[in-house]
Amino acid sequence: MTKRQLQRHDPFFRRLLEQPAAAGALLRERLPPEVAALLANDPPELVPGSFVSGRLRAYRTDRLFRTRTISGSPVLILTLIEHKSKPDPRIGLQLLGYQCQILERWAAHEGKTMDGTFRPLPALVTLVVYNGAENWNVPLTLAEATEADAAIRPWVLDFRYTLLSLKSVPDARLSAEKVLRVGLLVLKHGIEARQDRERLTMLLRSASALGEDDLVTLVYYLVGDPDGPDADTVRAILDELMPDDGERIMSTAAEQWKAEGFNLGLIQGEIKGEARGEAKGKATMFMRQLRRRFPTLPDAIESRVRDASSDQLDEWSERFVDARTLADIFDTESSH
Repeated sequence: MTKRQLQRHDPFFRRLLEQPAAAGALLRERLPPEVAALLANDPPELVPGSFVSGRLRAYRTDRLFRTRTISGSPVLILTLIEHKSKPDPRIGLQLLGYQCQILERWAAHEGKTMDGTFRPLPALVTLVVYNGAENWNVPLTLAEATEADAAIRPWVLDFRYTLLSLKSVPDARLSAEKVLRVGLLVLKHGIEARQDRERLTMLLRSASALGEDDLVTLVYYLVGDPDGPDADTVRAILDELMPDDGERIMSTAAEQWKAEGFNLGLIQGEIKGEARGEAKGKATMFMRQLRRRFPTLPDAIESRVRDASSDQLDEWSERFVDARTLADIFDTESSH
């Protein structure tokens, strides 16, 4: 794990799926069974790069894998984590854009044989992992998201994606593979647990019930997340949950960091400082935009913008484009 991988804009999901065992387990366990049964046993190969636009990277993270079927046919698998709080009704359209980019890139670099003959396009399968609190109520096919009559649908551009909604899966059944299981546990509960001690306690308790190795892995990820809880808070909760073993759990996780040559406290402080500076710059720019459209701003709004995180400012900026009132940006309760 490099320092770059710890940075705020290289989300947890990307780091998790850089591990072949975790990536392979996710595809085997969460793709449709008939698809997974056709894949070769070799670990999937990670394809560098991202297909998500900069505007959406605050809400979405992608990983593309290359693998083959047992008969040798190439398969590309796009995995996407959707971490908006609500399902995106336009995700089918956006997935279509990602798929076009992926296939166009493949065609440009691998689409011909040495003698110039065109190769058939590879199969492209998409898996969406959703960790929001609301139920996913968006169609799983592009055609179903249109108003096309039943007779027209066979002639409409279409594809289907697979959905893993983490809220619907019990913690102990998230995965049979340890690192992926703990990683999905963090994705499922981690956002709320960052600033909520009660939820953080629940998350640590859930991991301890899975096993000590799982708990060590969770602590390793939590403390290594620059947006996560500080080590002292995690240590205090562990001391409450397991008075005789908490310090040993922390020490085991710390040894993993030490083995990789990191001074965790220094790295966390550096990255959090960079994140605060980035948020401050975004807040200044956003305030300028707000004052142009709304010359008289309530003090409460200015305070919210000044104290907001970088991700929150990105979300408000996206709403600002079509907003007619402050309530359209900050929700109704914040516009008074």
